[in-house]
Amino acid sequence: MAPKVTEAHVEARREQILEAATACFSRKGFHQTTMQDICEAAQLSPGAVYTYFPSKESIITAACVANQQQTFQLIDSALQQGETQAVFTQLADAFLFALAQPETAAQLRTNVELWAEGLRNTEVDALMSEGDAGVRARFAELVAQAQERGEINPELDAEAVGRTMIVVYTGLVLQKAREPGMDVGPYVQVVLALYGGRFWHQPGRNLNKR
Repeated sequence: MAPKVTEAHVEARREQILEAATACFSRKGFHQTTMQDICEAAQLSPGAVYTYFPSKESIITAACVANQQQTFQLIDSALQQGETQAVFTQLADAFLFALAQPETAAQLRTNVELWAEGLRNTEVDALMSEGDAGVRARFAELVAQAQERGEINPELDAEAVGRTMIVVYTGLVLQKAREPGMDVGPYVQVVLALYGGRFWHQPGRNLNKR
């Protein structure tokens, strides 16, 4: 009798394959990567990989879902901070400053691949649209609550602010993917200044004074 495979073992094996696939996708792209590439990177036989994923397309879909789940977890954790500025700070740490970490390089390039794949793959596009909607809803709720407390300009559309926050992140991801050596620190400081209202000097202030 074959030993029973635990759920934890299945999840660990799937994660192993997805990590290997992400490394391959980041180097060669989705369409140049083969299942054999993924098997070699995961150090598993084709039979083992096909047990968990019937095709490369199913791996791409799973990578998209895993990325969205991680995004939701990071956002929900930040939202628990309560105070709006604290939420923005944690979001910056989780999404913007994190891009400076060497271990994020493969995921960055894979994210770009996913965005491009969504333009021609209806299944990936549907998943990404669903994920984007979930992110926008979370951000819009954060902004709307801050507007009710008088912290954010009530004339701004809360969902539009949420979309803008997503655009800021995706723009930095694209630049970092193209310029791996780019220092994200100054970029993030500008973003925080914009959202913190510190971008503009106060009217009448001497700009030469510190």
